[in-house]
Amino acid sequence: MPAYTGKFQYLDVGGAPAQVPIQQGPCELSFDSQTCTVTPTAGTPLTFDLGDVDEFTPAEWELSLTLSTGARLQLRQFGPAFGRMCEELLAGWRDRTVECLLLEDLAELARYQAIVNGSPAEIRIYGSNLAVLPLAGPALQWRLAELDSISFDAAAYTFQLASGAARLSIARLAKKTNEFGDRLRAASDALRRHSAEVLHQTFPFLNPAQVQQLVTLAPEGRSVPLAALARVHPALPEALIAHAVDDTQKPYFESLKTRAAADSLMTGFKFIRPDEAAGETANSGDARPVPAQSTDGTPQPLFFWFFFPLAGRDIAAWEAFTGTGRATYFFRAAPPAGESIACLTRGLALVNFRREPVYLPDQSLDRDPRFHRYDIGRRKLPELAELRAAFLGRAIHSSLETWEKQVEEAGAR
Repeated sequence: MPAYTGKFQYLDVGGAPAQVPIQQGPCELSFDSQTCTVTPTAGTPLTFDLGDVDEFTPAEWELSLTLSTGARLQLRQFGPAFGRMCEELLAGWRDRTVECLLLEDLAELARYQAIVNGSPAEIRIYGSNLAVLPLAGPALQWRLAELDSISFDAAAYTFQLASGAARLSIARLAKKTNEFGDRLRAASDALRRHSAEVLHQTFPFLNPAQVQQLVTLAPEGRSVPLAALARVHPALPEALIAHAVDDTQKPYFESLKTRAAADSLMTGFKFIRPDEAAGETANSGDARPVPAQSTDGTPQPLFFWFFFPLAGRDIAAWEAFTGTGRATYFFRAAPPAGESIACLTRGLALVNFRREPVYLPDQSLDRDPRFHRYDIGRRKLPELAELRAAFLGRAIHSSLETWEKQVEEAGAR
């Protein structure tokens, strides 16, 4: 754990440099991959999670950190080691932010320094996601599957990225400009290519034009109406159900189907990396993936899910039937159900379909150190906060009779 000696000022919420700080004076600053501690020469240490730093403002020989509470920590007079301290602390802060964005287990392809929407930021490209870590302002992540366009303004020397109504303007990449564009487009193209190949392997009766339609209609990580798949091929909806729902899960599927509004089912898929193939903890209610064969004969796991908007209720049941799904999740889904389910899917996708960030009670996120990053994540990811707010409960697949009672309870809310 690096340690540096200097001086600090700690100003509470609403504090300003002209106001008297709560604490100040000589100190030792130490930090690791998660925690930062300021130890005054005389006084009580100040300790906080690096993920709770919202703004990192370096200046000449001075560093200001704004915490999630609004309090501000100012560090100065650290001597010749100041530059190294800033670099190490900034790197640790960004890595911790990535953990709290729930991206730390993804394979990183590249990272760049740039100006994003007018603010200095680091951009990290992953195989399926893009993370933006600005010095000031909220960190964010986008799924590459949701990128609608990547354009380059040669006059302004700026990339414009679009995803729905959201926009990112990325400038001042300097000599890395061409490399960034190539890497980002290559990652996006690879994801779409991989989708086409795996969907072709999974549904070999589709011709090339139909595979193209399916990739466009149902990109990885997005929910689409099950009935819409029939427009690609009449046999596709039943083929997908047969592939995703095994005999042990069929009774649960049929029960949910009878409770759903007519022609309302929605479905989607995502890739499962090898390190995810075992699922999460046995108590998490997660599903283990069913492998499809890749072009070289190695398993390529897919994770399928279904949303069932319950008839007469503003509630949607979500079930990942792939492999050994163990629970049904229920969410509020105000009409129009399709829009609500799109928002729910985005929230699930941004946490890589982990269940713990969704169903764990606030008390666990607040008090259990194992889940503190989820607590920070729900603050940094509005979609996760909305997902948790919409969550109503779950029904465990302990037995069909017990499960149905839990479904009835959820439907009555």
